[in-house]
Amino acid sequence: MAPKSRTTDGPSADAPARSARGAVAREKARRAQRLRLALAMVEAIGEHGYRAATIADVVTRAGLSRKTFYDHFANKEDCLLITFDLVADEGLRRVERAYRDAEGWPGRVEAAIRALFESAIENPGALRLTLLEIGAVGAAGIERRERSLARYQHFLRGALELAPGEGTVSDTVLRAVIGGLNRVLYRGVLRRERGKLLALVPDLVSWASSYYPTPAAILAEPPTGAREQSPPPLLNGGRAPGTLAPHASLRHRRGLPRGDQNVSRSFVVHSQRERILDAVANLAAAQGYAELTVEDIAEQAAVSLKAFYEHFADKEDAFLVAYEVGHGKVLAMVEHAYAAESDWRLGVRAGIAALFGFLATEPAFARIALVDALAATVLTAERSNAGVSAFAQMLVPGLEEVAVQSPPAAVTVEAIAGGIFDLCLQYTLEDRIRELPELTVSATYIALAPFLGSAEAARIAVAG
Repeated sequence: MAPKSRTTDGPSADAPARSARGAVAREKARRAQRLRLALAMVEAIGEHGYRAATIADVVTRAGLSRKTFYDHFANKEDCLLITFDLVADEGLRRVERAYRDAEGWPGRVEAAIRALFESAIENPGALRLTLLEIGAVGAAGIERRERSLARYQHFLRGALELAPGEGTVSDTVLRAVIGGLNRVLYRGVLRRERGKLLALVPDLVSWASSYYPTPAAILAEPPTGAREQSPPPLLNGGRAPGTLAPHASLRHRRGLPRGDQNVSRSFVVHSQRERILDAVANLAAAQGYAELTVEDIAEQAAVSLKAFYEHFADKEDAFLVAYEVGHGKVLAMVEHAYAAESDWRLGVRAGIAALFGFLATEPAFARIALVDALAATVLTAERSNAGVSAFAQMLVPGLEEVAVQSPPAAVTVEAIAGGIFDLCLQYTLEDRIRELPELTVSATYIALAPFLGSAEAARIAVAG
């Protein structure tokens, strides 16, 4: 029998199927490429930070071409944003699975926190990207960060509201809890204490649970922007030089007049140093640490490059000193307000009010302390974390003078400090730092509830 002839006048019957399989294979290959590039971006950010990471670095780590990079992303910023989405979605899926598989309360609270910690421990670069570096691209990054935090808050709210009794948790409290968890997590990863982090989860569950339910007096606080705030009287009036945000009448202050002036050399040195510090703070606040240059600092401060290097080794050195000047001023103010109260609980409220008032009137320092210092360099990040811990010391008496049945764990102090820091960070990123004093009552409640119980903390916060 003669073999059947093959039809050659048209496509074979299985051509559409082959085409579909080819399209699926190509799409699968594209997804694999995008994932490799995203993972490479995470690695580069984890090692160098977003500003220092380059497209060349990313494609080299991914083992792909620059052309392939641009097939997937418009530029480095686009890559960061898409990578953030991939990382945040995967982290949220893990939290969601853990939350769904756990039963009741506090099981779901613990499951959600544990999943968050496990994910970050496995990939510290992703933690740095999602908590810090995403803000480097401005509004688009901030919007993504806020959206991601809101999704985590949703799960935490659902878990806490499974607790016995009726009530809810305020959005501000939930935001602070997420911020506190992130601080404990990030500091633990930085200190390479990953093995200890999971052991802290039960203590952090107890801390988060202490805020449920949020008392009506705290829930009744006016919404953001609903009332005008004035700086505390202590902060009104003129500025001394070198406070990082000169008084309006001094903003155009330049160098000392040239010529035979009856001034001492020490006065000249002092004036130059103060102008340099003001320039560092204001320039960094306006354009970010990465864009800061010694040349710009010298020009803004009206000093020569030689004079700059007589005071500071480089821009990091000047930035750190500017941070220290502002930190020293606000810490002294907070400690003074705290010590002026005979009751440590009222002292905590007074200290928080002083902190918020200072930041509200020093937006340049707020920006460098709350945003740039965290991501500028390893040294500035370490100093920023130490600075937050210094403010947290006013909470330590609460570990001994508690009204609840059993004292909270020591990690509670760090978590509270992280929560309040995150509230300040949120307002700074949203360019609302001058409105920060409106959170004094809520922040006081957040600081005191784990020690005093929810009702008593609310009474102090509102009556103080």
